Amino acid sequence: MNNFLKNKHLISRAGFGIHHNDIEKYKNTSPKKLYQELKNIPDYNVLETDVKAKTPEEYREMLRAKDRKPLNLFNKFYNISYRKSWHNQMINTPYQLQEKMALFWHGHFATRIQQAPFNKEIIEIFRKHGLGNFRDLVFEVSKSSAMLIFLNNQQNRKAKPNENFARELMELFTLGRGNLYTEKDIKESARAFTGWSYNGLGQFIDNKKQHDTGEKEFLGKTGNFDGTDIINIILEKPECADFITRKIYQFFVNEIPDEKIVRSLSQKFYKSNYDIMTLMDEIFLSDWFYSEKNIGAKIKSPVELIVGIRRIMPMDLQNKDTIYNFEKLLGQELLQPPNVAGWPSGMAWIDSSTLLLRMKIPSVMAGYKTLDVEPKSNDDVNMGKEEKKVVVNKKQNTITIHWDSINNILDQDLFEILLANPNEKIQDMITQFNADKSKKHLMISIMSTPEYQLC
Repeated sequence: MNNFLKNKHLISRAGFGIHHNDIEKYKNTSPKKLYQELKNIPDYNVLETDVKAKTPEEYREMLRAKDRKPLNLFNKFYNISYRKSWHNQMINTPYQLQEKMALFWHGHFATRIQQAPFNKEIIEIFRKHGLGNFRDLVFEVSKSSAMLIFLNNQQNRKAKPNENFARELMELFTLGRGNLYTEKDIKESARAFTGWSYNGLGQFIDNKKQHDTGEKEFLGKTGNFDGTDIINIILEKPECADFITRKIYQFFVNEIPDEKIVRSLSQKFYKSNYDIMTLMDEIFLSDWFYSEKNIGAKIKSPVELIVGIRRIMPMDLQNKDTIYNFEKLLGQELLQPPNVAGWPSGMAWIDSSTLLLRMKIPSVMAGYKTLDVEPKSNDDVNMGKEEKKVVVNKKQNTITIHWDSINNILDQDLFEILLANPNEKIQDMITQFNADKSKKHLMISIMSTPEYQLC
């Protein structure tokens, strides 16, 4: 396998796919050097938005006001602006692994709230700490206002413990469903997290008056535990490293884990004291990552699909909502995971309607086809509300593709560039279909195949 094919696979997993400006670099750079570029992170920068942020004091006053309209409008437009800013960062940053890792943690530590500043806070935690230490990340997330709101720990008090956060901490975030812990462990850890909340400015507070100071028994240990103790006890368990390693492997490598490799990675992750970058190095610098069984083995999530199209095919958006509606139609909207378990993966992304829509989107972007479709119903998110239809016809198309900017791509083997696993059958079929048409049309035709949904 040559450098280009290896780098194409690497950028599809450690990032969001090939960028149209980097074709020659992918051909002439070793995968090891490219990976160093993808993972190196400059001085940390918070994402900028088009909507002016509120200070914590200003936001607190909006929360206190009787008139909720200004608060609701601010939350709505700031969330939209922040989502678009993050989307654009995924497209344009050379530090692809930072944003891909943040997307992974966004699905792992899933929260869905309306409070815009708190949404920003937790995503910035993922962006800043997502490649650092998992221990630090768990503490940052557990103390974030978004998580405290979403899993009701604000209501977790000694007189009436709330088990929501304690349960999901083990079930979804650290150990896995039914692994090691019992219902008693959940109840005891809920008591330990009593008093973890936030103040009117959205800042974490440990409310001692609401903390249960009694003795607790948790995972075989006994003591006057608080939330910090609970998290540290969990992290002492190698099973935690195994659970996180397995989930990262399935997201970045293959939905079907290689048990021997996962076990080896997990042991190294645990011995590194949960250093995430060490784990990612073990994955992306290995020979087995580039094995045939791992190439084209994953179905792109809607965000990966749309961001990847925009990286390979530069475009202007006169109506920026159109592009984000595509992701929504396909079932993945940033800041809006369906529930605390996050988004599905693998074949769960594909059914008869979403596959047809996925295959149609490149032609709609290019102005070849029209779109008239209702978003897929999701009662967890919509709460019974009706969704508006998304309509894009040729006259209303607000997307302009800059074909002149990708002449370097159009003049090359488009099958090798665009498909994870090009084969003669698909090449012959599309070439015959496209016999009398342009290279632009050939590119769109390739991107409109089931094979393009794989990475």
